[in-house]
Amino acid sequence: MQNDLMKEVTELLAGLGNSLLISAIGIALGIGIGLVLGAIRYARIPITNIAIVGFVNAFRCTPLLVQIFLLFYALPDIGIRLTPFETSWLALALWGGAYQTEVFRAAFEAVPKGEVTAARALGLPAFQTFLDITLPIALRVAITGTTTTAITQFRSSSFMIVVGYQELTYVANRIVSDTFKVFETFGIACLMYLLVCSILSALSRTFERRLAIPGLGVVK
Repeated sequence: MQNDLMKEVTELLAGLGNSLLISAIGIALGIGIGLVLGAIRYARIPITNIAIVGFVNAFRCTPLLVQIFLLFYALPDIGIRLTPFETSWLALALWGGAYQTEVFRAAFEAVPKGEVTAARALGLPAFQTFLDITLPIALRVAITGTTTTAITQFRSSSFMIVVGYQELTYVANRIVSDTFKVFETFGIACLMYLLVCSILSALSRTFERRLAIPGLGVVK
């Protein structure tokens, strides 16, 4: 009995490792996409703004599950075939990138105008002002929103069960099919999700305190 439990926990840990892998790739790419597109939106270039708003609305206003189906089952119709692994991290990256775009746009706009004006008055070019003043402050302001989206991306990795990627929920479901231990198996899986999300939340609060900027709503 104990050996069976250890075997099941080992399998769940392997599934958790796969969940962490696709989540890490998706989160990193999502932050990169969001930072770049958020900065472009902050620049208020009409043509690019229209395209970026279209991208953001497309991924924020449609269910992630539908996006996964489109990537895995619809793209082959036009000759593009993705593996379950590729579909998983790409879906998380695109979905997360749309949300992170708005997080960073709001963070850039939260930078006090006086800081930017003072830098320009001292003769700093616009791009240098962005790098030295706007970006460092915005990155600190964006910590909470970025972490919240990252946690949601990790939890959403469970959706990849629909394409057969062996993440934590997929493995738990397979174990239940073999053993019929529903409560124990999914209970352990829930604890694993909870542990990872709690760690991410704690790290977020730590960064917020250490990088706090008075007057910008950062946790003290």
